[in-house]
Amino acid sequence: MNPPLPPPSSSCNTCGAFMRGGTFLHSLSYQASSRRYCTDCLLKKNHGLFCPICFQVYDRTLSPHLRLLCLRCPAIAHRSCVTSDSGRPSASSFKCPACSDPNFSYFRPRREGEELDPKSAMVLVAAAQISAESLSKAAAASRLYAERRAMEAAAAKNKAREALESLESIVALENEEQKQQQQQQPKKKQKQKKKKKKKKKKKKKRNVA
Repeated sequence: MNPPLPPPSSSCNTCGAFMRGGTFLHSLSYQASSRRYCTDCLLKKNHGLFCPICFQVYDRTLSPHLRLLCLRCPAIAHRSCVTSDSGRPSASSFKCPACSDPNFSYFRPRREGEELDPKSAMVLVAAAQISAESLSKAAAASRLYAERRAMEAAAAKNKAREALESLESIVALENEEQKQQQQQQPKKKQKQKKKKKKKKKKKKKRNVA
C-alpha cells in the first residue's frame, strides 16, 4: 500500500518535491503570499542574489569591476570566483553553472542518515538566508502597510469628528434661531392686537362724531 501523500503546503511550488528525507523546503514571500520551494528551485528562481560559484549571498550591489554577469540569466558571480583557461576572468563568455548544464542542480537530496558535504551545506545556508531575507522584507512591508492604514483610519476618524462637530454647531444655531423666532411671535401678535384695538377706537370716534 502506498503511503499517503503529504499536504500541498509540504511540497515545492515549482517541481513538486515533497519535504521528506534529505529534501528541504524554504518559504519565500511572493506577491503578498508565502510560497515554498526546495533548495534547488529557490536558488534557480533567485540567480542574482548570490554567487553561483561560492554561494555567498549578496548584502549589497557589487561594483562592476568585482562581478561577472551570466550571458543567459541574471546570475552575478564574483570575478575572483570565475577564471578562464588563461587564469583571467572572461566577461564575454561567462555562463553560470545552471545555464552551462541543463541538468545542473544546486542541491541533491540526501538519503536519510547521509551527511551533507561542505558544498551542499553552503548551498543550503544560501537558500536559508535568501528565504529569511525575503520573509523579513515581507514582514517589514506588512508593518508599514498596517501603520499606513492605521494613520489613514485615524485621519478619517478626525475628519468624521470634525464633520460631526460642524453639524452639531449648525443644528445648535438653527435651534437658537427657531427659539428666537418663537419668542418674537407672541410680541408680534400683541403688537398686532394693539394696532387693531387702536383702529377700532378710531372708527368708534369717527362714528360718534
